[in-house]
Amino acid sequence: MAVRSALSSHPAEKIRDVVRGLPMATGYRLSVKPLRYRTRPHLQAFTYWDRPEMVLQVPEPFLPFAEVCDLGSLGRPLVPFRTRRDVIRFLYLHEFCHYWLFLVHGWGTSAEVQCDRYAYANYRRRGIVLPPRVRRGERALLAREFSA
Repeated sequence: MAVRSALSSHPAEKIRDVVRGLPMATGYRLSVKPLRYRTRPHLQAFTYWDRPEMVLQVPEPFLPFAEVCDLGSLGRPLVPFRTRRDVIRFLYLHEFCHYWLFLVHGWGTSAEVQCDRYAYANYRRRGIVLPPRVRRGERALLAREFSA
């Protein structure tokens, strides 16, 4: 996976160190850019399907912040982001989940809650992180359970 970085604090080699141990989005380019915010830091990332690229935006200037994360039936915890590393890993795992679900199930940009759950469970994990374990039809089964 090719890595590009426009962050002065994190050149491409440092980004590779940050995502080491995480599953790789084969054939995709990872671009990390600064996010200039107006009032407070927040999370922002995109996966482009027409040109295989994931763009992660890290708030600059960086200040530790917390963001509400929607985990569906598991709640809406306030997730702390103390370092740029936390932000990069969380956003990468979230976008990787979209990539994985697109390849395996054709879901593409849907499944925001599933991707937040996956990123939340793994962004601080040490060692190797495995791809999401979502089985085909699981989303339909979950929808039926909640509607009953």
